Amino acid sequence: MPATTFTGIRGLQFRGLLDSLAAAHLEASECCLVHADNPGSRTKGVFVNPTVRVGYSRAAYDAVHAPENRGGGGGSWLTLGEVYFGLWRNRIARWLTTPWFEEWEVRRRIERWEEGGEGRREKGGFCVVDEMQIVVHNGWKHL
Repeated sequence: MPATTFTGIRGLQFRGLLDSLAAAHLEASECCLVHADNPGSRTKGVFVNPTVRVGYSRAAYDAVHAPENRGGGGGSWLTLGEVYFGLWRNRIARWLTTPWFEEWEVRRRIERWEEGGEGRREKGGFCVVDEMQIVVHNGWKHL
């Protein structure tokens, strides 16, 4: 993808949900919304590099980078056993649960918000979750 997509005169920018939509107890990742806003995502897809790991603090960064006893230097931060059991734990959870009810409620809140004002439209609805976070003195608090 050409860099002008992000750096041109009308380049993409990271954004959050509008406050009026977030007031409906909704939250969305800026990293997801930038792809929702990118017209190239629909035709070219979105590719994620699983070896890129970031942390918002030194402790978080250290937690996702391989320690010396697990290969160090950016290797896998999970053991083969953890990967195997994690795959099965997630697979079983998908078989036994459904996100349908929560997704339906999120879609309903977005539709109600869009109907509440002229020109309101959220094209990143697939990024939105039923959650709210606020800034507190030591970080974020989930409500």
